[in-house]
Amino acid sequence: MFKSGLAVLFLLASWFSAACAYELLPAHVAVVYNGKSELSRRMAREYARVRGVPEGNLVSLDCPMTSEISRKEYEDTIRVPLLEAARKQRWWVPSGIASSPLMNRKIFVLVLMADLPMKIRHETPAPLPGKGVNQMQTDRAAVDSELALLAVGGYERKSWQVNPYFNKREDFVGSGLPSFLVCRLDGLTPDTCMRLVAEPANVEKKGLWGWAVVDRGGPYAQGDRWLDDVFERVREAGIPAYLDDWPQTLPEKFPLSRDTALYCGWYAGNANGPFSDPSFRFRPGAIAMHLHSFSAADFKVPGRGWSSALLEKGAAVTVGNVYEPFLGACHRFDIFVDRLLDGYTVAEASWMSMPVLSWQGVVFGDPLYRPYARMKDMDVEPTEEDRYFQGWWASSVQFGDRWKDRSARLMESARKAPFSCLYEALALECLYRKEPARAGELLSSALDGAADARTRARLLLEILMAERARGGNKAFLQRADGIRGLMSSSAFLPALEEWLARVAPPPAPPKK
Repeated sequence: MFKSGLAVLFLLASWFSAACAYELLPAHVAVVYNGKSELSRRMAREYARVRGVPEGNLVSLDCPMTSEISRKEYEDTIRVPLLEAARKQRWWVPSGIASSPLMNRKIFVLVLMADLPMKIRHETPAPLPGKGVNQMQTDRAAVDSELALLAVGGYERKSWQVNPYFNKREDFVGSGLPSFLVCRLDGLTPDTCMRLVAEPANVEKKGLWGWAVVDRGGPYAQGDRWLDDVFERVREAGIPAYLDDWPQTLPEKFPLSRDTALYCGWYAGNANGPFSDPSFRFRPGAIAMHLHSFSAADFKVPGRGWSSALLEKGAAVTVGNVYEPFLGACHRFDIFVDRLLDGYTVAEASWMSMPVLSWQGVVFGDPLYRPYARMKDMDVEPTEEDRYFQGWWASSVQFGDRWKDRSARLMESARKAPFSCLYEALALECLYRKEPARAGELLSSALDGAADARTRARLLLEILMAERARGGNKAFLQRADGIRGLMSSSAFLPALEEWLARVAPPPAPPKK
């Protein structure tokens, strides 16, 4: 499928971007681990092997194996030892801590292994009697965000510092900035930790393919605008997308595709919906982020927050906050996704998307991972397992905004394919283009090729989405009884019941 179209595109590869003189390389990365932890040591050695990081770039720290530490513990066991390693290994010249700009710089990225502290607790200023901590005037911070300023001295630690790399569109190595890009490889289990070490390098060999899922509908318009921009950007890039725009998050037992490769959503305190379902897994290499103030506050506690939960579901990259950051000082998902799609590394894209330093944000994932570089560089080799996603992308490149021509080509391919993926992607795109009747027809066609119960249940729910877009809640409820009958024995029926309760809430119990 699409062999001729893809062949044309691949012949155009002569104009794809050449390696930049300022490309972020393994030699630019320092691998930091806790010498007290066998897992941390093992991860450091394996990451260096997988990525080709020079052995001299590995740094062992002797620090507490606890999540939260004091400011003094941070200084004594993390910051000062790293500065000493930087001096000995000449990470930059001149070697003075306040030197700016840093000359002849060797190290630009710090990647932290598991079992290193993540949080610096509040100490100053002391709260007034009977008052809590002023969350805008606090020296508490994520270790990772504080380490971004490792080479900078003399800044105030009672609030955040402006990130000079925020919203840039340039390689960090050539930026001349004195900060560091800091990422972390960690998880609830050793298996997850080791997967994060090796999986991204393997996935990027062929690129990250799959669905994008955007769950908007949070409490503030600003956050919804960011997610709307994510949704438009992935569609523009040729990635099939599913949009949930209910005010609530995705419902319990929602049959999210196991081909989900990108997820951005908000706003719930703990992982819920499909992400609490033991049967769900992301595609290998997936990027998954949920916007919440305390998404990584209890990272090592199962069932708390989002960051570790998404990683345990198979994601390779996520972000989080260890204390209250406030919305404007969180990672901007729209910028993060845009830069990844432009071919930047996770380290660069994540710190371009973070407005502040010395604050609460953490990035989990391989800093050198470039999930969409092959797509950006037009350097794609067709693969059987990704053929539908590659075909969708190829049609976007070939036809651009000419939706009539593009959809006709996709329909031709869908009729020849024994699988429902293209019909479903076409249907959802018609839905977003305000063609709900056409979307319903395509979803019915997709049902004939549904490969499993998960796919069939999702298509039935999407038929209800099309009905609601066509005729409002009345049409939704009229069709729902028939859909319930088709899903009566499905494990995913709770998702339908939750939608029904949203559209037609049960009456309140009588007052006694």
